Amino acid sequence: MPHDFQWSKGKAKKIELLLPRLKYSVYPTNIVQWLENFEKDEVEHMIDLLRVFEYIPFNELMFRLDILLNVIFKKFPNAEDRILIYPYGKVGKSGTLVTYPLRNTKAFKKRESEAKKMSKLSKNVDYNIITHDYEKITILDNVKCVIFLDDFVGSGDTFIKEYRKPDLKNWLKEMKISKVFLLASIVMESAVENILKHFSNVEIVAERRKKILPTITAAKFLFSDTKKVEDIVRKYGNSIPVKPPPNQYTPLGYGESESLVSFFYGTPNNTLPIFWGDSKWKPLFPRRSETKMDRAKIIKRDIKYYLSLFDKIGYDLLEGERIVGSLPDGRTDRFKEKNQQNHAVITLIYLMYLGLDTLIICQIIGLTREELNTVYKECRAKKLISTGNELTFKARSILQQLQKKKRKDSIRNETKYNLEIKKILYLPRSINGNT
Repeated sequence: MPHDFQWSKGKAKKIELLLPRLKYSVYPTNIVQWLENFEKDEVEHMIDLLRVFEYIPFNELMFRLDILLNVIFKKFPNAEDRILIYPYGKVGKSGTLVTYPLRNTKAFKKRESEAKKMSKLSKNVDYNIITHDYEKITILDNVKCVIFLDDFVGSGDTFIKEYRKPDLKNWLKEMKISKVFLLASIVMESAVENILKHFSNVEIVAERRKKILPTITAAKFLFSDTKKVEDIVRKYGNSIPVKPPPNQYTPLGYGESESLVSFFYGTPNNTLPIFWGDSKWKPLFPRRSETKMDRAKIIKRDIKYYLSLFDKIGYDLLEGERIVGSLPDGRTDRFKEKNQQNHAVITLIYLMYLGLDTLIICQIIGLTREELNTVYKECRAKKLISTGNELTFKARSILQQLQKKKRKDSIRNETKYNLEIKKILYLPRSINGNT
């Protein structure tokens, strides 16, 4: 049964050490909420599992693609050997999402530059081609090889389905292309076996990963009880519906891939569902867009989101939030729980006091217009702004209270003199006693 997480020095330290492993992609509170899905005696085992979880942010994805792309380019050292990069799968899926980071890798840019110099092409013309519409490429385009592109290959089923398409087979034959690569940041070993069993001519260039259950058995030093970890994974995975009935449960991920991977834009369904499953479950790396958007709202309601702005203003945001929070607004407790944005309220009335328009306010706070309208409604409920969106006497009184408590030392005295670029270079006569 789920439980209330019991903090201790030891557990706090373990969670703190997990954050760099997870590239600071989640808050400690997110980890705690996820751990509360499990029973008390299962928590330590799940912390162990998190130690081998792989989260890939944007810059790391680009770094990995750069290394892997260089591997392929070394097999075609002549920059004039034109290459087609084909992000297979539906438009908008992970394959097409990877095209932007790949295009901006050092490897791709360098080859493009060298090819254009040799071919005397304009800087605005791409030499190597990245496209989903391979049918538009003809024999005259002089393509030497094709790179099928994806972010992650869990089972290999999607690639096999794509490569079997008659139109694609005919196109490869007409183009006389014999060399085909599959490029992905990560591929599961089981997927490699599956693909090569059907297409031995495809060369897979990717970081390889084993299924998690054999991995935890091999890395016994990381796990106090490998059998217990497996039992927990299956137990909860068999209770988290991730597909329509009758086969709504995939405790080991799609195709029993048993992967532990998530990207900055989403989590593959090959990853264990205990990390991304939804319903009544609290996921750590959700797949559902609704869950991810809800989490984004929560982050913006977090008081730390506004601290940097108030650090610049010099006001005490905590004091302002306390004053605003004490004001009655006539709403039910349930509605107030859903709209805990008192820190946003105090930020908004200050920016309105400065005379900034809605567009600028949205830009400064980092809110959408819809999110800002929610804050306006709360301001009106607390009688801080009028129906015509003007600051009330009560709002100005709060700002005056905060002004009195404003720190005397500003971050930077932005006078005209201080902002001038000085022509005088000051050099000290001595440093640490040395002349």
